[in-house]
This record gives sequence, C-alpha cells and structure tokens, in this order.
Amino acid sequence: MVEILKKYFRVSEQHSTVKNEIIAGITNYFTVIYLVLLVPEILIGIFPEAIGTNGELIGNKIIYDGVTVNGMLVILTAASFIAAGIGTLLIGIFINVPFAQGPSLAVGTFVTYTVCVNFGYTFNQALAIIFIAGICFFILSVCGLEEKLHRAIPNNIKFAVTAGIGLFIAYTGLEKAHIIHIDENSKISLFNIVDFQSVYTRDALLTLVGIVLIVILIKKGVHGAIFVGKILCIILALPLGLIKTVEFEKFEYSLDLSKTFFSLDFSALIDTTSFSRGIFSLTTIIILVFSICIMDIFETMSTFIATKNFIKVSNDKSNVTKKAPRILEIDSISTCIGALVGSSTISTYVESTTGVVEGGRTGLTAVVTGILFLISVFFSPFVSIIPSSATATTLIMAGIIMINVIKYINFEDVAEAVPAFFTFFIIPITKSLIIGISFGIIFYVIINICIGKRKKIKNPLYILAILFIIILMLIPR
Repeated sequence: MVEILKKYFRVSEQHSTVKNEIIAGITNYFTVIYLVLLVPEILIGIFPEAIGTNGELIGNKIIYDGVTVNGMLVILTAASFIAAGIGTLLIGIFINVPFAQGPSLAVGTFVTYTVCVNFGYTFNQALAIIFIAGICFFILSVCGLEEKLHRAIPNNIKFAVTAGIGLFIAYTGLEKAHIIHIDENSKISLFNIVDFQSVYTRDALLTLVGIVLIVILIKKGVHGAIFVGKILCIILALPLGLIKTVEFEKFEYSLDLSKTFFSLDFSALIDTTSFSRGIFSLTTIIILVFSICIMDIFETMSTFIATKNFIKVSNDKSNVTKKAPRILEIDSISTCIGALVGSSTISTYVESTTGVVEGGRTGLTAVVTGILFLISVFFSPFVSIIPSSATATTLIMAGIIMINVIKYINFEDVAEAVPAFFTFFIIPITKSLIIGISFGIIFYVIINICIGKRKKIKNPLYILAILFIIILMLIPR
C-alpha cells in the first residue's frame, strides 16, 4: 500500500515521504478545523428566531422542518465536514496538491447576512443560489475569465477585504463572549469585570483566558493552537457552570442529514407575478451569484497570492501555473456538492499551507486531511453543547489572524489607502462583505479617474464598479 501511494502521488519525486505526508495532513486538519466548525455557527444566523435578545442560541427552538436550533447546528456541522472532506479528497486525488478545502467563511457570512437576512431568501433558496454560483464559477474557470477579473482587482483592496472580514469576525466574537454589550440604543458597554456571580462575566473572563492560552500555544509552535484552545475552553467551562449538563443529557444526538441533502429550492427564486418583478428578481439573482463567484475567486486565488509556499509543491514553477485553473475547477465542483449537502461555497483554505511547512508536498497530504474531515462527521452532535466562550475565542483569534494582512496595504499612497479603508471599515460596520467591496472598487475607479491615472484601471474594473453600484441600489435599507 505504501508503494502504491508513493507511486500514485509521486511522493519520492517531490522529495517527500509517506510519513511526512501523513503528518502534514494531520497538521492541516488541526489548523483549518476551526474554520469548518465556524461556518455552521455563522449559517445558523440565517434563522433569526434561533438567536435570543442576548445573542445566545435558543437551543430547543424549532426553526426548520421540525428541527431545533441545536439539531440544525449539528446538521450544518455534519454537512460542512462532508463538503470539506469531499472537496479536499478531490483536490488531493485529482490535482495532487497538499491543500485543504472547506466551507468559505466569507461566503457563509455573505449568504447569512446579505442573501438571507437582507434580501429575505430562505435557507433552501440560498442553497440553490450557491449551486448556481458553483456552475457559473466552473464555466468562468474553464473560460479563464475568473483570472482576468482577479488580476483587475487591486491587491490593496484584496488585503482590505481579508482585514475587513477579520474585523467583523472579531467584533462578533466580542459580542458573543459578552465582553461588550450593545443595547437597543446601539450604546456599547463593557462587561462587569467584578460580578463573578454573572454567567456573562464568567463567560467573558473565560474567553479572555482562552485567548491568552492560544497565544501561548502559538508562540510555542503548537500546530492547531486555535482548535486546542477551543477544547481547553470547553473543558474549563464545565466547572464554571457554563455548560448546562441537564440540557446535554436531554439532547438527542441525531444526524438526520436528509433535512438538508438535495433540499435546494429553485422554484421561488424568480417572481413570476409580473414582468417587472420577474426582471427585478432575475437581476437580483444574477448579481448575488456574481458576488459569490467574485468572493470565491478572492479566497481561492489568495492561496497563490498570499503565500509563496505553493511554489514548493513543485520543483517546476510552470506546473503551478498549470494547476491553478484546475484547482479553481475543483473549487466550483466542490461548491455544487456543498450546496447539495446543505453547506456554503467551498474554497481552498490558505491556512492549509501550514501542511507544506510540515513537509507536505503531494495530494496525499490532502487525502489524509479529507479522511479526517469525513470521520469528524460522527462527532458533529457534540457541537451543540460548546459554550459561547469557546466559540467566541475562535472567532476573535480567527479575526485577529485575518486582520494581520492589513500591514500589506499601501497607506503611503492616499489614492490606494482611501479605497482600502472604506473596504475594511465598512465590512464590519454593515456586516456585509459585498458592500465593503463595492465601496472599495467604486472609490478606486472614481479616484484614479479624477487624478488622471486611468491607465491603472483595468477594463474589467469598470464593469465591476457599475455592477457594484447596482448592488448598492438593490440592497434593502
């Protein structure tokens, strides 16, 4: 078996060993698993009735086809692991690169707060939109159009998008941990640090302790430090009374995935009551699909832009160029699969390049990671008892790590700094990735036209600016 694996994945040719590939695969798993677990926690926001006034999930509330909040979180988590497992196996077996795929946090956030909360589409309709986006993304990948669009978007805005998402995620974590509280008048206040009788205070303090622990683990070089920190928070939450053991005993560990499998709803996407409404709804769907495609391009291509580790996958740089379009094609296929099982758009995790650092050079690394994802499906029911402090710790640390790219933005050039600022600042304020991108692109085009630097603006960027103006007009106020 070892010889078969070595031959199929060309392990020796890449100056690696089966042992190195397995270790790298495990490393990738523990590095990106927090993302796979985080997306369901974002997607549960599609159901507004699932969240109470204090930001806590109402576990026993029925929100979808007779399924409770806890049950739906389990199903969404299982679907995320299945989609991540299949996508990662595909990229390992057919492309032979050591990367992991999984549900996109950015697109998951966009689907939750823009597609569903703002535009009012249901969960099933959102899955249908994601599926259509996957097909369109595949067509774009085959035609090579996605690369042209990606090249047209300035790097400063790409970095700003990542930083903006990081700010939004971190801010959400602060709220979820009750470190900050926002009242009905939008006034922000800090938690009562001396009221140890309050569950919220204990929750906030445990979150802060968890963050310190994760920082220590990261500095010690522990791989999967965020995931390990999350486990430690869960363990510490029990003696602090932050896990309700009574509810845990009553909870039914059901993995009824039939609730989300092949549950796409295409029927109500287009309003056929009148011609004008039909055109409006069709235009809306086109823009939403286009937006998801653009975000998927952002995330997948960032794997090649944000790190030079990918070059290490092959001794021949030209092979990297040849593999990039195929990875995008697998991305689109995995996205369709994700929609069919009930998850968000699938993208290639840039964080999975940690496996390369650990010695991973071939698709065998990805296969190991994919298998671990599929095994994790059976542990999905336990996520419903995870205390908010553990979730918040993950959110805050993930956000901080993503904000790190802000240092690559060119703030010395004010013409570059202003569009980037609007991008990363507006995303957390509006809770919408697409609004932040829209402002960034539109400002970039207008500013460079006004200062006489039209040559900096590539033709596809004009089209993007016009489409984003339409998007801003369509988004409900």
